[in-house]
Amino acid sequence: MKRKILFVINSLSIGGSEKSLVSLLSLMDLTKYSVDLLMFKKGGEFDKYIPQGINILEEPGYYQFLGQKENKKTFPIKNKITYRLCRVTTALNLRLNYKKSHRISTEQVLYKSQKVALNTLQKEYDVAIAYSQGMPTYYVADKVNAKKKIAWINCDYVNSLYDKDLDYQYYKKINEIVVVSKAIKDSIKRLRPEYEKKMNLILDIVNPDIIKKMARQETNVFSDKSVVNILTVGRLIRHYKGYDTAIKAAKLLKDNNYKFKWYVVGEGPDRKEIEELINENNIKEEFILLGKKENPYPYMKNCDLYVQPSKKEGFGLTVIEAKILKKPIVCTNFNTVNELINNEIDGLVVGQSEEMLYLGIKRYLNDINFTNKVLKELSIKQPYSSVKEIEKVYELIS
Repeated sequence: MKRKILFVINSLSIGGSEKSLVSLLSLMDLTKYSVDLLMFKKGGEFDKYIPQGINILEEPGYYQFLGQKENKKTFPIKNKITYRLCRVTTALNLRLNYKKSHRISTEQVLYKSQKVALNTLQKEYDVAIAYSQGMPTYYVADKVNAKKKIAWINCDYVNSLYDKDLDYQYYKKINEIVVVSKAIKDSIKRLRPEYEKKMNLILDIVNPDIIKKMARQETNVFSDKSVVNILTVGRLIRHYKGYDTAIKAAKLLKDNNYKFKWYVVGEGPDRKEIEELINENNIKEEFILLGKKENPYPYMKNCDLYVQPSKKEGFGLTVIEAKILKKPIVCTNFNTVNELINNEIDGLVVGQSEEMLYLGIKRYLNDINFTNKVLKELSIKQPYSSVKEIEKVYELIS
């Protein structure tokens, strides 16, 4: 008899954990496992990559209510009243949280406000997996009947806005915690030693064959070959992803007469602030926001240099993807970088100031011997692949 497995995630919009989950699902042995997938919001860019044989559950009723303009679904009067009150409460609590000097994570506010409107799933599972911290974890802890509960942590949790004491009440109900990097595991262990016995390290699943195939889907993505084409991929979160540093480094490149275009693939809440900073530094022609791209790999394949200016990362999946596509890379020394780059061998790790980032980029542009050395190292290495991590997943759910 097949074991019944449930995965829960906010959505499959563009993002590292979302991409990793789709890869994981594509490797699941559906002759042994019956797999359900619950998303709080459908319609993400990666929905179409959900493999056949995965059973996609309906969104929880409250989220269907929030999106009823699209689905035209009718709800019982009692449910409508609950949902409307919940929507008002959520809006009020979000505003109150925004005004606090010590804010907590938006997801904690959302779940606290919406918990009453979320029904418990009737189906019982052998294993329920929350494929992210926050809402999926709270939902699996409270609203799912399962013999075993597993929660993924794929962000720099210790330095996040999550109220750790509040989260502890939910993680006590979780049997196993999966982290995606050694740095995350070590920092959580220091935060709460009692989590250590529950923690398992499973890397984000990356299949190099898929990345290479997708990278070939478009050509000529950079029209101006007379300049150095630099690329960064990541959500538009100004400080966390280091865009303020990147923009100032770009200004130094321009002031020192380098001819370049620095493209950014990604979207996010800080777009307006980032655009203002671009204008303030007079680099509108050089620093270009491309927005969301369902397939960023043709941009990676065709860029001259990949730069990751982050302050912190849960893992740093885009760096691994750039390595698979044999790109010279400059990374700031964020928390997980040593798990991704062998400094001065297959990439370059620099400090987090704009001067250090500028000097790292400049080194590639000026020192052809160093650039060729890195490219040679990348060419002889087997491409990074973590598809075997699925065996660790099987071990957890068996």
